[in-house]
Order: sequence, then C-alpha cells, then structure tokens
Amino acid sequence: MLPRFFAGHSHSALASLLAGLLIVFAAGCDSPQSNETPEQVESPDKTESTHQKSNAENANTGQQRTVVTAEDNLPEPESNLRFRILESGPDFAYRNGEETGHVTMLETLGGGVAIFDYDADGWMDLLFTGGGSFGEDEKEATKISGYPPALYRNNGNLTFTDVTQQAGLLRDDFYSHGALAQDYDNDGLSDLVITGYGGLLVFHNNGDGTFTEKANALDLPTDLWSVGAAWGDIDNDGMLELYVSQYIDWSFTNHPFCTGQDKNFLSQQTVDNRRDICSPRDFSPLPDFLLAFDQQGTLVDISEQAGINKAGKGLGVLMADIDLDGDLDIYITNDTVSNFLWTNQGDGTFKETATLCGVGFDNSGNADGSMGVDLGDFNMDGLPDLFVTNFQNEQFALYKNIGDSLFQHVSSASGLLSFQSVYVGWGTTFMDADRDGDEDLFIANGHVKLYPSDATIAQWPIALENKNGRFAKVNKSVGQYFTTAHKGRGIASGDLDNDGDLDLVYSHINERSSVLINETTNDNQWVSLRLIGQQSNRGAVGCVVTLFSDSQQQVRQVKGGASYASTNDARMFFGIPADQVVEKLIIRWPNGTEQTIESPRVNSGLTIVQPEVAN
Repeated sequence: MLPRFFAGHSHSALASLLAGLLIVFAAGCDSPQSNETPEQVESPDKTESTHQKSNAENANTGQQRTVVTAEDNLPEPESNLRFRILESGPDFAYRNGEETGHVTMLETLGGGVAIFDYDADGWMDLLFTGGGSFGEDEKEATKISGYPPALYRNNGNLTFTDVTQQAGLLRDDFYSHGALAQDYDNDGLSDLVITGYGGLLVFHNNGDGTFTEKANALDLPTDLWSVGAAWGDIDNDGMLELYVSQYIDWSFTNHPFCTGQDKNFLSQQTVDNRRDICSPRDFSPLPDFLLAFDQQGTLVDISEQAGINKAGKGLGVLMADIDLDGDLDIYITNDTVSNFLWTNQGDGTFKETATLCGVGFDNSGNADGSMGVDLGDFNMDGLPDLFVTNFQNEQFALYKNIGDSLFQHVSSASGLLSFQSVYVGWGTTFMDADRDGDEDLFIANGHVKLYPSDATIAQWPIALENKNGRFAKVNKSVGQYFTTAHKGRGIASGDLDNDGDLDLVYSHINERSSVLINETTNDNQWVSLRLIGQQSNRGAVGCVVTLFSDSQQQVRQVKGGASYASTNDARMFFGIPADQVVEKLIIRWPNGTEQTIESPRVNSGLTIVQPEVAN
C-alpha cells in the first residue's frame, strides 16, 4: 500500500482563549565581485504556452478575495515596507483536484516554489509544483494523477517565459508538493528534487538549459509521501546527503468519513454531519529517511545507522548548524506530534533532542500542528532562533536561542499575539525586507477545512516587521496582496530584479501564484553574497557568515530546506542601515576554515570562492 498524508486539525474556541493567558517557559538540553542593477521594465505582453493556459484555465485564478474578518481588521502600526504585485508574473496555479469531491487529506497540502538560477545567467528563475487530480468516473474514482511542474525563465526585465517543455520537466509521475533546488553533485549547476505522493523526482541539470530525470538511476524508493526535504553535508566531507520527511499513512483504502465538529465556550457540542477533512491524529505517522551517495553514485538509506529512528508527521525540514558546533543539525516540523531536533553528534549519528532543547512543543507542553519553519537571528545576538507556523488556535512559535542549545518559547513576549490565532500558517521566511539590519517575517496562510469553525478558508497572509526584536503585524501598509485573502501554502524569498532587496513569491491552492516586488524606499545599504565551496560542498550549505559594521554584528547561515515545500534564493543578503560602515565579513566554511573579507563593497553582489587549503 502506498502511504499518504494531510494537514487538517480540529481545535476548540476555549483553547484559543486560554492560549492568550499562557506564560512563556524555557526548557534545556545538551548540548570575484559584481554589481548588476537592471532596468525595471514591465511588459504587458505575455506569451502563454499550451501547458500554461491549460493549468490556468482549470484553476480559480482570481486573486482578489474580499473577505475581511474582524481579526484581519485590528489596528496596526504604520510601516515603510512596500510590496507590489507583479502583474507580468507567471500565470500558473497549483491544482489540488478538490473539484471531484473526494475530500482527501492529499488535497490540503498544496505546493511550493523554488527560486533558483537554472541557466546560470545571474537572474533568479522560478519553478512551481503542479499538484494533481483524481479520477472522475466511478470506475477510476480513486485514481490519483499528477500535474507537471512549471519552470519560468527570468528575462531580466521582470517578465518570465515558460520553458518547462524545452527544459525536459514535463513529468506528471505523481501528485506533487515540494520543490527543492540545490547543486547535489557539486558541478556548479542547480539541480531539482520534486516531492509528493508516490516518490521523488530528481532532475539533474545538464548545463545546456535542460534536465535529465535521475530517480531510477539513483535507486530511490517510490512508496513515499513527502513534502519537505533538504540537502546538507552532515559529515563535512564535501558531499551532500538528502533528508526526506514523510507525513501520514493515508490512502483511499484508509479514507475514513470525517465530519466537522466544534465545542463552544459552554462545552455544548455541535456536530456538523457534512463530510470534512479528517485530522492527522486519525492516521499513523510515517518514517523519515536520510539518504547518502555510495561509491556507485546511488542514494542509499543510512537512517538506521545515523540514528534517525522516530516516525513523525513531517512537513517542514531545515538543515542548519543550530547549536553552532560546526556541523549540521536537522529540525523537522511535525503535524500534531512533537517536532524533531536531530542534533548532530559529530560521528555520523544524530540524537533527537527537541524536547530537551525546548523546541518540540508549545509553551504549555502540547504538540502543535506545525507546517513551515525557518531559522534566523531575530534579536541580533548572534544565536540562531527558530520560527514555526502552526494551526488555528495555536500560537505561531518563536523559539529564542538563549545559548548552550537552550531555547525559550517567546511568541507572547515578542509580539506574536498582536493578532488572533485564527490563521493556519504554512510557508514562512526570515528576511530583512527594509535593509535595516534585522530580519522581518512573512507567512502564508490558508485553512484546510471545508467548514472551519470561527475562521475562513482563504486567509490574509501576514507581514511582520521586526522593531527592535519585537514583531508588529503591518499588513495594511505593505501592499494590496497583504489585504486580500488567499489559500496560501509555499513561500520563497529572493532578489528577482538584482536590485539588492528581497522579493517574495507565494504559491496558492487553485489560484494564480503571486510574485511580489519589494519597493521599500529608504537610504539603507546592502551586500549580497554568492558563496562557492571547494573543500566544502559547492553550495556552501552550513556556511556561517558574520558581517561586522562599526556599530553592530549580523549573523546569517546558508541553510538546507526551510519554509514549506519551497526553496529560497541561495544568495545571502545583509541589510545595512544608512549611518553604518561595513568593516569586514568573516566566513566560516562548513569544513571549519575561516575567511575574512575586509571592507566589502556595499550595494553590490559579491561572489566569494572558498580558498584552496594545502594538504
């Protein structure tokens, strides 16, 4: 039987009220240069391929949903952040097959987007996963089919051309979810992994604008249901390993009839007899996998020998040096069960430490319905913090790193209760949207239930501006997209126009994706880094960079995975306040070597190659 997955939940209104009264608690555990600024020209002329039209015509592509809830309309502070919807962006929509009325767990997950430079021309391109469908007639009602991904080449003038067919990506092998871009074989070209229900697709970049699918050659399993995955070098030997998370054991042979249920404040239960999405609690978890290349160039399962021995209901995967000991750890967001923190022991094995470290549960010891994840340094103390998006009536979790691998749940103290918990959060990204030195947060939202209680299905995204280590919801200032409702899922951030500020791309369910161009105006400066490993993996996953100015320090990491089903621009971005002078960059490469760049040029993109080290 093929294992499958979903992300629906059910919580009470009482739980929402009590969440606001909870106090924060802490838990512990063991431990060469270039600058291109293109002319920004929009073209109203878009040439649509047959593939593109077919996708768009079969989806609800209207973006302007006018639902405004009382929670959305709470007072907000003014902000200088500005994002514009790019009307000339790709006309593509992820489709989930809900029109057949099966009400499956599979329909809830949605898909993601990858921002990466597939043709190495210096401009970030876009890849969206396509989703899937179900049989319509009685004979094939339970047949599950896939839609191919869509690849759009960045033309350099804020227009995009569909190149899916000529790139060799028109594959619809299974119902797809995630898009993971990374140079897995260290040849200098970005490859692709597509996750979903029915296996993995691995597209090797041929360097001529085309890809070759390699899943069979790599001997990958086909009985997977995965959303999140990440490449990272767990033993610092220069070769990347692949972590794949799995969700739940759903299939059409394990497809119970579930209905909507709600308890009001007085505990009078109301039962809605209409069929609705089940809870993931109704299904068993599936095991995750850690895969490594062997001498024959195939990927083999090393989970058991590495100590990856717990089954979760995984959706988000992040690989980073969370404890700053020089090797990659792995954080997994699980749905309705404890999250996992696989702490690297430095000998090729991992120990699960999420509960001990304080990042497994919420601030009252309960498991959340967790989806998206990212790592950043929100308070600029040099320690990596974790942010996790969760389900309705659950706080989005900000875990503050207080040193020695100890984390504290600080959502309440950091302003994340300034908006009510009606949202179901998915993709998320830490990024310095206004180039002031600290990292802001952006979140995609959308409900999984057909008949949610005290919430809408389409929901506003959330824009959170970092103000001295506290976050303020600033949707009403930021732009039109942030005051309309969407069935959001994946987010990726990257500099699409090479102007030094970070743009955003959102994927939705049955609705055209959205490209948002950053138009925040101020006198702040920036530096972006393209890091190329030599002794370390070429993608520099695991690299830690510290920027020193005359008045502050900023620390960033090259991460594997993060967000939800999506891939961010691999370049590293630093915003620099207008009154500061950059003194140096210190780069700690994954193999432990350090490199110092004195007085790096600001307002420019730098390419930095790891120095050769004599044996």
